[in-house]
Amino acid sequence: MPSGKSGGANPEPEPSRRQQRPRPRTRRGRLLADLQTHLEEALAELKTHEKTIADLAETFDKHRSSHTDLELRLSALEASHQTALDELHANRQRYQQHLTRLEHSVETQKRAVTELEQILNADEH
Repeated sequence: MPSGKSGGANPEPEPSRRQQRPRPRTRRGRLLADLQTHLEEALAELKTHEKTIADLAETFDKHRSSHTDLELRLSALEASHQTALDELHANRQRYQQHLTRLEHSVETQKRAVTELEQILNADEH
């Protein structure tokens, strides 16, 4: 008996997943044969799902490893960034201290120049 899958155009028997077995004559035999066919199909589908799950698990492990590497790199970058900010802050404080010293030095120099000008002007008179 041909299955409904062949379309009738091909006179050769259609190969299937199950071995070509003669069709049982009794109702019970046909039910058992159908159950066997469904069991074989379910088993093949189960194997396909198991392979898919194994492939997904492998992909997940690779992504987890990459994620861990990225987290480590991010931590290193954050630490480097914080170090750079700390250095920038320290440099800014030093700059402010130098600027304050220079302002005081300029004021001292201005006073000294003013005093010298006053001394020179007093000598000229």
